[in-house]
Amino acid sequence: MIIEIISTGDEVLTGFTVDTNSAWLCQRLLDHGWQVRRRQTVGDRMDDLVDILRERGRVADILIVNGGLGPTSDDKTTEAAALAAEVELELRDEWLQLLIERYSSRGRDMPESNRKQAMLPAGATLIHNPIGTACGFHLRIGKARCYFTPGVPSEFKQMVDEQILPDLGTHFAAGTTEVRRYFTFGVSESSLSDRLDTQTWPEHIDLGYRSSMPIIELKLISQQSQQTDFATAEAQLLAVISPFMVARDELNLPDELADKLAGRSLHIYESGSAGLVLQALAAAIPQLIGHLGWLPASAESLLTYITNNQELTMAIGSETVHGISIALWDGKTGAAQTLKVGIQNPSLRKGIIAFAAQDMLRRYLNHEPLLGRYETLMRTEEHHIG
Repeated sequence: MIIEIISTGDEVLTGFTVDTNSAWLCQRLLDHGWQVRRRQTVGDRMDDLVDILRERGRVADILIVNGGLGPTSDDKTTEAAALAAEVELELRDEWLQLLIERYSSRGRDMPESNRKQAMLPAGATLIHNPIGTACGFHLRIGKARCYFTPGVPSEFKQMVDEQILPDLGTHFAAGTTEVRRYFTFGVSESSLSDRLDTQTWPEHIDLGYRSSMPIIELKLISQQSQQTDFATAEAQLLAVISPFMVARDELNLPDELADKLAGRSLHIYESGSAGLVLQALAAAIPQLIGHLGWLPASAESLLTYITNNQELTMAIGSETVHGISIALWDGKTGAAQTLKVGIQNPSLRKGIIAFAAQDMLRRYLNHEPLLGRYETLMRTEEHHIG
């Protein structure tokens, strides 16, 4: 089944409005086992709108079109849909009366321009909008079942969840796409590619990459494979990435750390990472006690500095030419390392160290070796006590 999304509007095309609706919709469809094949954006020119609806209507099974259903002159999607489907626009009295009543309940007369929002292509099925003035609708263009939705995110999302997804489920077979996600740290995308792209993967399983500093996300994507195929592919992938993997399915270290701490107190002393660790963890870990200010630079000195504490304590030292030290002490044992990041941008460099500190805490709470195996970070010093 071919599913495509079309976003409309000059404001989206020019970048003045960021198209978050399409990204959200792709994920929601994937949650139901349907993977979007293509996403496109088109401006407010009528010819362009009609052309893309006719073109994709010949190819797609499902088209979801977002935006351009408002009352103003630049909202042309409804008229374009009628032209592409070669039908006339017709007044839908039920929606017009609802609009009149909504304005009346606020002590206002409905502006005449809103009448346009009750004009739908002949034969279209109305999709109710419980919170806005732009109803959605669906109709067939070519071979495609087309759903037209308003661009306001709150209206769009509610209509998708409550009406469009259930309607898709009654007309199309359950989706078969499955995606599993794995998040790695301390290894480059090219290094992973060298290790993984030369391997043979089970049929119908695709391997995908996404780089988002300092994380490399890998995905196993299946359209129709059996679970045994997925298990084989996952074992094959984990054999390579396990030393670098920090999360799977979802990356949310602050919440994961909070769960593992289970109410246990945590002290954090922070200097060289500019408060980024405290900033990341403060909301998730209410029992966190933070300290900002100058700290020793070397791994040994930093670990010694926090050994007077009897509770779980982490420290991120001051930056030097050798890097930034991270120390962890639990009242009995501890370890420290100095990591050097070969990136000139200071903010990015500190962000990577802040993530490395969280990874060190994650390793401690998961009973893993405290010092991770990093290829993209240089460990210039390490020190252990206990």
